[in-house]
Amino acid sequence: AGIFSEWVFGILAFTGFFSLAMFFSNQRIRSRLIGISRESDELKQLNMRLQSEVEQRKQAQESLAYAEQTLEQSSKLAALGQMSAAVAHELNQPLAAMKTYMAGANMLMERHRTEEAKTAFSRLDGLIDRMTTITKQLKSYAGKGADALEPVDVKQALSSAFSLVAQDYRSHSISYKEVFDSGDVLVLADRVRLEQVFINLLRNARDAVQGVAFPQVTVVIESYSTVHIKFQDNGHGIDDFENLFEPFYTTKRPGDGIGLGLAISSGIIADFNGRLIAQNLSHGGAEFDVQLPYSPKS
Repeated sequence: AGIFSEWVFGILAFTGFFSLAMFFSNQRIRSRLIGISRESDELKQLNMRLQSEVEQRKQAQESLAYAEQTLEQSSKLAALGQMSAAVAHELNQPLAAMKTYMAGANMLMERHRTEEAKTAFSRLDGLIDRMTTITKQLKSYAGKGADALEPVDVKQALSSAFSLVAQDYRSHSISYKEVFDSGDVLVLADRVRLEQVFINLLRNARDAVQGVAFPQVTVVIESYSTVHIKFQDNGHGIDDFENLFEPFYTTKRPGDGIGLGLAISSGIIADFNGRLIAQNLSHGGAEFDVQLPYSPKS
């Protein structure tokens, strides 16, 4: 009986210990399941937050794209309005003057004052030339610069350009000087359009020295791997570099220009794989530096 009692006691003790072990094991499993459930809930919440953030970012990108399109359209409309106002102003002046000259010429013809009528007609011709210049500038600004490039002698192009403004320089008593070494200096360009740039810069220099006691314009040509054609004046310098090459920006008086010369010139030089930069000189005045790749003789 004693042995049986010990045996029963052992079984009960083992059962108790086993039950206790199972209880603690179940508790650990339950705790782990609760932890896994919490982690799952947290992951679900995190996933929902991520989806919400992705949706918000997508909406923000769509809003940004729409805002950019709206801004671009507004900028285009603003530029178009600015251009229209500038062109209308510049064309209205010669048109109004033409109407006046036409009326005067008709009156002179009726009175058989033909010589005076011829003078009025010559003035009409000058106004037509001015309007033609304005439309040519607009056409040049809209051009894509698809002309084939070929070696162009910079000195010859400069000489041709200056011949067109030489009389104007003389009439304004402007001293003109060229500084360069002997020999040809070639760049890859389109000669007609390069001359157009030189004419624009020579005219800008002429305007810059108005009111100066001893007006002077100097063109310096330096030839390295890059050719520099520097148009220097002793005027009052440049005040606004930020807008200098913007189309329709001008510091000239109404009727003296529509602010396309530098914008066109910069675009042409860019078409030739070069650049046009401006700076004020330390001793006064300004410099426009046309930089173009040197083209060796073939």
